[in-house]
Amino acid sequence: MNTKTIPKVTFLSYGQKSIVDAVREKFPTSTHAFCVHYLSEKIGKEFKNMRLVHLLWKAAYATTTIVFKEKMAEIEDISSDAANWLHLFPPQHWASVCYEGIRYGHLSSNIEELKRWILEAQELPLIQVIEQIHAKLMIEFEERRLRSSSWFSVLAPSPEKLIVEAIALSSTYKVLRSDEVEFEVLSTERSDIVNIGMRSCSCRDWQLYGIPCSHAVAALVSCQKNVYAFTENCLTIASYRETYAQEMYPIPGKIEWRKPGDAPQADGTQVVRPPKFRRPPGRPEKKRLCVEEFNCKKHTVHCNRCNQTGHYNKTTCKEGRVTSIQQF
Repeated sequence: MNTKTIPKVTFLSYGQKSIVDAVREKFPTSTHAFCVHYLSEKIGKEFKNMRLVHLLWKAAYATTTIVFKEKMAEIEDISSDAANWLHLFPPQHWASVCYEGIRYGHLSSNIEELKRWILEAQELPLIQVIEQIHAKLMIEFEERRLRSSSWFSVLAPSPEKLIVEAIALSSTYKVLRSDEVEFEVLSTERSDIVNIGMRSCSCRDWQLYGIPCSHAVAALVSCQKNVYAFTENCLTIASYRETYAQEMYPIPGKIEWRKPGDAPQADGTQVVRPPKFRRPPGRPEKKRLCVEEFNCKKHTVHCNRCNQTGHYNKTTCKEGRVTSIQQF
């Protein structure tokens, strides 16, 4: 395999072994990150402690090794079992400070919208599910094309907001120039080293998000550089529009589909027949997606005698028994 022709891609997944092995085999030069939203749900369900969930997110967002170790130590103090469980997921796959690639601040796979589409179409046959998702993607692409046509800044709205905030904050800093590319930026709280040649800052925000941080902006402004020229190209409006410029071709009607018995096309396209399948006896089981994955609220059952939770049969209601005995 020629790894030079394989693009460096950042993968975000739930960390299933099959996906991990496939990425390692097919994309050896790429990086693979685990969804922190998935990890936070897992640790919350496993140890029933929201404090652990909050600390996990703070550790994942930490931009320095010192802060990361502090949050991991707090997790250890609360529950050593939780810390040992978390060691099953190497931090280089989920923690920002340890991650080898770049994911521009995205710590979760963020496919809840796609899950919702699947949930809406779960009762349909497979072909209709694909058709429905295809139709929603066509609508989504068109909406994003129209939305981006009204943007007139250099960057997309989210990174544009961050760069504007960084520019405003940079005016309060003092910049000391070391050489052509390296600067020391002083604030009331800290001192940071900026290297505009390597596009790096000691706070690591520039490297992690692809946008010059306030310290980098102060250094760039001091030497009369264009701040926008030092942002990642994928964050520009031009790149956003190019992403959704491709046409989503409509699917022809079923009457136009080729049937297995038709003559092969001139291009040699082969028809893949479905596997032979014998339907088992009895009513087929109705398969549903797990509602917990979609954060659906569960109905709480109350006893119709004492109105308490935990039981629903009035014959087993202890409160009702006590009241009846006292009355007797």
